[in-house]
Amino acid sequence: MTTFYRDADIPAMLADFGVPVEFDGVTDQKGIVDYVDSVTLKENGIGGVVNKAITVQLQTSAFPSLAASSAIQKTIVVDGIRYTVRDRLQQTDGAMTHLLCTN
Repeated sequence: MTTFYRDADIPAMLADFGVPVEFDGVTDQKGIVDYVDSVTLKENGIGGVVNKAITVQLQTSAFPSLAASSAIQKTIVVDGIRYTVRDRLQQTDGAMTHLLCTN
């Protein structure tokens, strides 16, 4: 059985391990930031270009532009660091959204 977070459950989850996020005029929310190495170009199974992928996970309903799909190319400040949103990926039931960012 698949279980989804209810919208009311998400702020409590983010309060424990989220970091401050400022995005599109909203300054009182938290998100989860992750930095992982990503192979963006490979040939015949051999990695060619490795870069740092920066993802920020946010509660969709807390940021109006996430629901409207207008987040791309906007600036986001995560834990005091400024990034640019490159893509938006809605997760499962839509309660959470991953933003792919660059600095």
